[in-house]
Amino acid sequence: MSPEEFYAYAMQAADAEGRLPLCRMTGWEVFPFEQAGLRVVPLARPVLPEPGRAGENAADCPACAAGRAPVWSDEHWRLSPLGPSGAR
Repeated sequence: MSPEEFYAYAMQAADAEGRLPLCRMTGWEVFPFEQAGLRVVPLARPVLPEPGRAGENAADCPACAAGRAPVWSDEHWRLSPLGPSGAR
């Protein structure tokens, strides 16, 4: 499905405000919140092309710019602690 087709498909299940119903998990007796007041945000139309993600470019990545050693990385991803952590 294209993004537009998926949006149209999802909107078939949405209410008049464009909100999808709460998931079934909210009805479990171990769910820690009351259903009253919980709302799903309205669906937004897809934006194509997608806007860039913050930090996608190493030049504007806060974790890369801070010079922190990564906890883990590969050719696509870098996991760095954002503050003091017992991760290292």
